[in-house]
Amino acid sequence: MSKKYLEWNNSPEAIYLYSLLKTVFERILPRKRKTPSKKQLIKMSSDLSYSSKQRLTKNNAEMYLKRNRNILNTALPHRNKLTISDNCFDEIYKKMATCELYLFNRYNKENGHIPDMFTLFEDTGNVFQLKNNTVLSIYMERYLKKMAKEQILKLIPQNPKDEFCETRKMKRYFVIHSGLTNTGKTYHALNALKEGKSGAYLSPLRLLALEVQERLMQEGVLCSMLTGEEEDIVEGAKHISSTVEKADFSQNYDVAVIDECQLIQDEARGCYWTKAILGIKAQTIHLCCAPEAEQILVKIIEDCEEEYDIIRHKRNTELIFSEQPFSLKNTQKGDALVVFSRKSVLRVADELSRYNKKASIIYGALPYQTRKKQLGLFLEGKTDVVVATDAIGMGLNLPIQRIVFLETEKFDGTVIRPLVPWEVKQIAGRAGRRGIYEKGYVSTVSDTNLVKHNLTVPNATVEYAYLGYSDILLDIECDITQALRVWKSIPTGGFYVKQDISRTLNLCDQIRKIYKDFGKRELLKLASIPFDEENRQVMELFKEYTLLFSYSQPIFKPVIISYTLDALEDYYKCLDLYYSFSRSMGYTPDLEWLKETKHIIAEKINKELLLNSSGQHAKKQRKKSNY
Repeated sequence: MSKKYLEWNNSPEAIYLYSLLKTVFERILPRKRKTPSKKQLIKMSSDLSYSSKQRLTKNNAEMYLKRNRNILNTALPHRNKLTISDNCFDEIYKKMATCELYLFNRYNKENGHIPDMFTLFEDTGNVFQLKNNTVLSIYMERYLKKMAKEQILKLIPQNPKDEFCETRKMKRYFVIHSGLTNTGKTYHALNALKEGKSGAYLSPLRLLALEVQERLMQEGVLCSMLTGEEEDIVEGAKHISSTVEKADFSQNYDVAVIDECQLIQDEARGCYWTKAILGIKAQTIHLCCAPEAEQILVKIIEDCEEEYDIIRHKRNTELIFSEQPFSLKNTQKGDALVVFSRKSVLRVADELSRYNKKASIIYGALPYQTRKKQLGLFLEGKTDVVVATDAIGMGLNLPIQRIVFLETEKFDGTVIRPLVPWEVKQIAGRAGRRGIYEKGYVSTVSDTNLVKHNLTVPNATVEYAYLGYSDILLDIECDITQALRVWKSIPTGGFYVKQDISRTLNLCDQIRKIYKDFGKRELLKLASIPFDEENRQVMELFKEYTLLFSYSQPIFKPVIISYTLDALEDYYKCLDLYYSFSRSMGYTPDLEWLKETKHIIAEKINKELLLNSSGQHAKKQRKKSNY
């Protein structure tokens, strides 16, 4: 096969494109700036006269076009001072036309359904876009977006409820359990779930999914568990506890419970609550939510023309704000000290050990088995206090008498900001436990007014529910990332808004750097795998797995490289990725090895935390630093 080089051809399309480029660049001159120096003029002349016999590839063509557009836009205002001939400019236009035509034809061959060059530039508005854009980008912007938008509007129902045709044939009944933290709303919903012949519990967190599975099993109800990172399928079980992302819309249930429905307002994950409420096939559905979400849930249910009742739950224990100054020295048994980073949790636990106070440690990255053991120590009275992040705000209730905010600001993924009212209420609500502590107390070491105000001010009403994209986008005749962007740009009606798709788009870009020829379905599957992409070690493992998948090779089991607390937690995340990547991309994970390894790592993490809370870990670190 002959190699194609950056050489002029006399095809009608090339000649036409050459004339357009010449017209556009020489008619629309950029505004003149300061006259360049002689040295700058020589460099511009040299850049323009530079020529090489390059092989035509997608990357070479794109780089050539970008380089020469920049040079022309810089040099043309000073054309009369350049030491090159007009023929040189003509040569550049011809080579640019060759590159444009190559990229255009290459795209047409791979995708089809593309207008010819003459049709594309019938619109003179498109012609003048050539000065700063490639032919292909003009096509993408003007034609592909329009075509994709038309197809999306045609294929995806305007009302999201109509995506679930089978569910719309049912007449479901909803019970909205509205209340603040520690009001018993989830407790009552789970009691209803137990009574059903079959049921599903949909959780905001995998830790909570595991807690509910364990609780149902202890009460004699066989229950499986499924999250994006692990599974426990119990033989004969007709109940399942899962994260909301793993909801099964093909199954029919007697009862479903969807927890923490106020998260329907979350830009990144809220769409899964919307999908679950619209699509879950259950005769009775219990929605647990904070009071501010009542209104939006009622709107969704009424739009589905289904019946509902609202049960408003109240606290059984009084919640009191304590003005008394707090210091670690006067920590009391039954306290929960709240900070907002793993580093702060470990530091506070170490400081408490200096006052001979033992602490259970809770933060988001902990494996469930470790969290369970840490809380077990607290429940058994073997530790005096809990030191936790806001991870304590969700989960089954604990015997906590006082919540103490040691910090009142948190990093939300973008900025460090003060706590908002619903966050303060959710965490503070953990104080008090009926039958153990009839009064709950809330205290803080700083920003007393902020915490006190946020405890009393009403939370902002949830105005919108977030919508996620549909797999129907895979049927749109364009690149999947382009389809996602077009879908996102189409406004929604009523009380819905589109989810944030930046993570998906970013991962698609990362994946294409590894292997550019994935099909749309494979690309979207890979970009939808749940893992911590901010963790460097986990991200590197994801890239290795993706490369192996591109070559149809098996993936390997992660290997641990160190036994520090950081390394153990990173390794646990790698184990999660091994499972989620395997399940998503058609591999068979070694579940027995995975379960055993996770158990071992969780035990080691727990031992590290015990060392930390007893002060031994910090002593070791200080001893090392003295050498």
